[in-house]
Amino acid sequence: MAAATVEIGKVAISVRLSFDGDLYACRRPPGVVERMEAEALDLLSKGLFVSGIDTPVATVTGAAGHRFVQESAVFQPPGSWVYQGTCWIGAGRNGLTLTGLLGYRLEVRAKWARRAGDCGPPETAAEWCELFGAQLASIGGVVLRRASVLSLGTPP
Repeated sequence: MAAATVEIGKVAISVRLSFDGDLYACRRPPGVVERMEAEALDLLSKGLFVSGIDTPVATVTGAAGHRFVQESAVFQPPGSWVYQGTCWIGAGRNGLTLTGLLGYRLEVRAKWARRAGDCGPPETAAEWCELFGAQLASIGGVVLRRASVLSLGTPP
C-alpha cells in the first residue's frame, strides 16, 4: 500500500505498510469505478507517517482519519520487525467517503548498505537492535508514499 526507503550511514532501511480487510467506499454523486478506486487509494494513503521504528511500539498516523492500534511486534530474521494491529478508517473528501476496520502490517527492514562491506545479517532481535538501533532512532519519522493499487470489492 505505502512504502519508503532511506539510507543512514551504512544502514539501508525500508518501511512498508499494508492493509487487509474490507473498506467501504461511497461516492456522491456516483462516478466511474476506476476513478473512485484511484481516489480511494489517494485518500487512504494521505499523510501516512511512521515514527518510533526503533521501539517496540511504532506509531503510525494518517491525515485522513486513521486510528491505528498496534497489537503485536515480532522480529523476523534476518532483518525485519513486523508490527501488526487494526486501523479504523473514517475519511471523506470531494464526495468520496471511506469507512472500515482494517488489519494493518508495518514491516521495518534494516540491512547493511553496500558501503558497509561484508557485514553479516543479525541473527536475533537483540543483535538487530544493537546493530541498527542508533540509525533507526536518528530517523525520527518517515513519510510513506503510495506504492500499490487498491482493488475495491463489492460492498457488504
